[in-house]
Amino acid sequence: MEKISLDKYQKKVIKNKSKNLLVIAGAGSGKTLTIIYKIKSLIQKGISPSQILCITYTKAAALSLEEKLRRENIDIKVKTFHSLGYQIIKQSQNNNLIHSCYLDNLIMEYLNNYKNLSKLIQVPFIELGKGSFKILKNNILKQTIYIKYLKENIKTFISLFKSNNYKLPSFDNFIKINNKINTSQTKIRHKQFLKLVKKIYIKYEKHLNETKQIDFHDMINKAIDIVTTEGFKPLKYIIVDEYQDTSLNKCLLIKAIQNQTNAKLLAVGDDWQSIYRFTGSNLQIFTDFKKYFPFAKILKLKKTYRNSSELLKVTRQFIMKNPYQIDKKMRSNKKSPLPISIYYYKESLNQIWPAIVQELNTPTFILGRNNNDVNIIPYIPSNMQYMTIHKSKGLEANNVILINLENSLMGFPSKIKDSDYLKYVIPKEDNYTFAEERRLFYVALTRTKNRLILLVNEDNPSHFVTELIKDSSKFIEIKTI
Repeated sequence: MEKISLDKYQKKVIKNKSKNLLVIAGAGSGKTLTIIYKIKSLIQKGISPSQILCITYTKAAALSLEEKLRRENIDIKVKTFHSLGYQIIKQSQNNNLIHSCYLDNLIMEYLNNYKNLSKLIQVPFIELGKGSFKILKNNILKQTIYIKYLKENIKTFISLFKSNNYKLPSFDNFIKINNKINTSQTKIRHKQFLKLVKKIYIKYEKHLNETKQIDFHDMINKAIDIVTTEGFKPLKYIIVDEYQDTSLNKCLLIKAIQNQTNAKLLAVGDDWQSIYRFTGSNLQIFTDFKKYFPFAKILKLKKTYRNSSELLKVTRQFIMKNPYQIDKKMRSNKKSPLPISIYYYKESLNQIWPAIVQELNTPTFILGRNNNDVNIIPYIPSNMQYMTIHKSKGLEANNVILINLENSLMGFPSKIKDSDYLKYVIPKEDNYTFAEERRLFYVALTRTKNRLILLVNEDNPSHFVTELIKDSSKFIEIKTI
């Protein structure tokens, strides 16, 4: 450990002995290094690696952390929540993972035979044509964009329903909520939707039980039940990375394991980078940590080794516009008087792209809000890599280029709203406009080690770009080509 120079914030985490410890780790603050040296410290104190349970969010992150531990001669199998849940179930029951197309086919079977389909899809009547119900229904079914949207809503509803550990009686509660909060037409539509999803859910669960299969959410939910009734192997420590992305059922699994083992908990994450609400992650589990894990201690990693101190000022002011975020003043020894460059273009990137490519000859991320943003890039040189901002989380590059910074439905912030059907099961959003989009933009801004370039449509700039210029103009250079 003497070979690595840990900062004072990292040392505090490694020395801390609290039963429950939340570490709020800013972007580029060395959280992985802190986790590794926390584990090293525990092993040096006599705790066996087999008594340390290490969990992270994705398979790629688990493999990466495992490899870094191996370099320190530490042999610990890092789990994702799903691989942990599956392991628990396999030790107790003989279940196989279901293929996702079963639910897709089941939903379409119900939609194709549903007599009140027109009540579920909000389509202007003129688009459907006139005539008998049969013609009306067939015309709706021909509008595949509407059917696809409805199918995805049902699938997402069931996914969020299970990730929040709801049970069958919850549907009756949702119908009561619908009767209280919605106006007459919406009330009818929502009641039809809830009744339909309930039928699909019942048949889906019946199939899973009869065929002894489980889906991804069962990996967590069934594991909770097994741990609660059958116990868990002896543990001293539970370490959870990317804790800001935790859903309710994942939190309940941690609590179940801790209740059975009396293990200490170290949760590491950053509420500023919570961007997976659509998959069930619940930011309140992070911001209200002491409610879920009483008598907890909270520490912050406040020194970044990635961004300049000037960029930290810009990003902190931007993210803390939302009062629901936890404040922290990040520090850096790096300096960059003008950390952000804005290049304006008129119609397409073609007019500025060659000059920008020529400027950048080191590893560079091109980040977009959406998968199809890649289509607006004229070409991608060998030193550059396109990915969505969601995919870039946890990564860094010498330079970062942000594209599609337009004020439009599919721009950034995205103005696509969650379906109103999902409000019963999706974790409550902060009562702040574009709260998750703001966190996503923060993630994008903080991937860079050096240059940050924003490519902006001069005639239709994003709200976020306009805000940055208004609040932080002294840190931004406007470039022309």
